[in-house]
Amino acid sequence: MSNLLILASESETEEQRFEEYFDEIDSKSLADVLIDVKTSERSEVLVDGEPMADWSSVYIKPEPKAFNYTRVLMEIVNEQEIKCNLDPSSVFILTKKPYLFKVLADREVKIPTQVSISTEKGMTELQKDVDFPVIAKKYSGLELKETKIFDDFDDLKAFAELTEHGEDFLMIQEKIEGSVFDILYVDGNIISLKVEGSPWSESEEVSRSYHSISDAQREEVEKAVESIGTNICRIRMVNEKIMDMDTNPELEMFKQKSGKNVYGRIADSLKGDQE
Repeated sequence: MSNLLILASESETEEQRFEEYFDEIDSKSLADVLIDVKTSERSEVLVDGEPMADWSSVYIKPEPKAFNYTRVLMEIVNEQEIKCNLDPSSVFILTKKPYLFKVLADREVKIPTQVSISTEKGMTELQKDVDFPVIAKKYSGLELKETKIFDDFDDLKAFAELTEHGEDFLMIQEKIEGSVFDILYVDGNIISLKVEGSPWSESEEVSRSYHSISDAQREEVEKAVESIGTNICRIRMVNEKIMDMDTNPELEMFKQKSGKNVYGRIADSLKGDQE
């Protein structure tokens, strides 16, 4: 029997979307999870008092603010060989954005020219490293808070002055002209959406439509996911460069825009060879 545990915030659930693929499904909040760390025997995870080992698969929708807690949770899930959409090492890399791009660069994955700074004081050498216009992404507590495009140094510096050292950091990337794609990667399967409009602003209108990517782009996507060691993730790509990778795959968006069996593919990945 295949049974799935979904761990998400209290306001969201994927239960109905997965129900045709599993015999039983339970939805819980991460707030319902207790990690029982023991010294003399293997640590245990309890969900509303029930051992997580009672479920054959678990689907976690991570929250950046609960990163440390979720990572420990996944380490125990991994030890107990429960199939999961996340794993501790790839989540660490994907959540820590400066480290993500270091890993990609080390593996010679194509990425934009970029820098990371914690305050405006880090901008001293910026003009030598990055050509304008640039995309500036402000993160607070590991969560993306704001994305803006800047055409000159002075406006970017004014934006950077609002960051608080120790609380925020900026990722500043060159703005590449070309086709923008949002990509869902699931165990070697790729669903790609072409993004039109203002892809770097959440407040402005964008449209997405199903559109295949080239063999060269597919090669970069596969190289990127292999570098991170993940089976499921979302990727933002411009031409052949990886602009971002994320643990939140936004499954419903990809299903609606592509018409593909997104949840079936995720279910196959979570069940593995159980059946």
